[in-house]
Amino acid sequence: MSMRGEAGWHAVNQKAYGKDRWPGLYKALKATVSHVALVNPFLSPDGKARTCEEHNLREHPSIPLVFESTSDQHAAEQSVLAGALDDNDEEGLDDAKADAKGACSSAGDGASTYLQEILESVMLPLYFLDGASVIAALALGVEPGMSVLDLCAAPGGKSVVLASMLFGASAAQPPPSPVATHGVESGAPPPQRGSFLVCNESSRTRVHRLQRVLRSFLPAEYLVPGGRVFVTNVDATANAGKAPVAIARFGFFDRVLVDAPCSSDRHLARQAKGAPHGLAHWASGVVKSNAERQYDILLCAATLVKKGGMILYCTCALAEQENDGVVNKFLKKVGKAFQVEPICSSGEEDHCEGVERLMASADKTAVGALFLPDRSSFGPMYMARLRKVG
Repeated sequence: MSMRGEAGWHAVNQKAYGKDRWPGLYKALKATVSHVALVNPFLSPDGKARTCEEHNLREHPSIPLVFESTSDQHAAEQSVLAGALDDNDEEGLDDAKADAKGACSSAGDGASTYLQEILESVMLPLYFLDGASVIAALALGVEPGMSVLDLCAAPGGKSVVLASMLFGASAAQPPPSPVATHGVESGAPPPQRGSFLVCNESSRTRVHRLQRVLRSFLPAEYLVPGGRVFVTNVDATANAGKAPVAIARFGFFDRVLVDAPCSSDRHLARQAKGAPHGLAHWASGVVKSNAERQYDILLCAATLVKKGGMILYCTCALAEQENDGVVNKFLKKVGKAFQVEPICSSGEEDHCEGVERLMASADKTAVGALFLPDRSSFGPMYMARLRKVG
């Protein structure tokens, strides 16, 4: 029997998480998202130091690569910025500037000045996102020199984290000279060896936002013809598990991130009663439909990763059907071609070792891990790592 509406959503999740835990988890889902700040690694050392000083930031004590606010004022500024975003994403510094400028008028003088500086800057000094989104990007185990695909990239938060991991250490050195026939719009692979990042988004509306985020955060040289960052706009489910031509022309990838479209339960929980995309319109049939689409996206990813490469599958859904359920169905389909790996393992980059330490706060599942806000202050974020071995 299909469950519907807010009562159905509560009943399903109470059964899944238990009567004792669910009330506290629900309260955490409704609370303000705990954002972290990714300081732009492409700023000069002085620029990064000035950004941290001006915005009262310190290195995050548990999540590598990002920072947290040291003052209530700047934490409030993050909330104002997050409120100007698309609620379904709850990340970034969106340049839907009319909304953010409206937020300026209702903020205090300090917050208003801060917002205005951000909106008018050429290259954004900061990008705010849920800490669990950073953990997912870090868990992919990206290292400089790799080819990386973000298959469901909008709004762009995980993409800028991946770009920081790929290119941030060598940010002082510009990429190779542009080649006229290659670039962000062409979908053609870079002629040079070394790191490159392909960001794909199926929605035309959301791909425009993705491009704005990338252009706001990354140096222009990385996005011009012959650069290292490329944007494609194709539906990963369109060809029944076959690689889309626009992406396949780049060759096989070392790492593929599948941040699959999902139920976004925290977004649902935070919507006002009667909101058009709120809990009143939830249905278990939507979860089933999401899981079917997620499975198709994962099959597409399998055609694009090279042997020995890695896929990280993640969602911000609570339902097991969209998480372990999708991964188990995928593993049954592909047989011995893929195997599950720990979220992070010894011998990987330092940032991945940091993620390994964070796993103590995650719920372990049959094939992955689930960060939930009642125990980690971040999430929901489910993730599973899949190594291509055959």
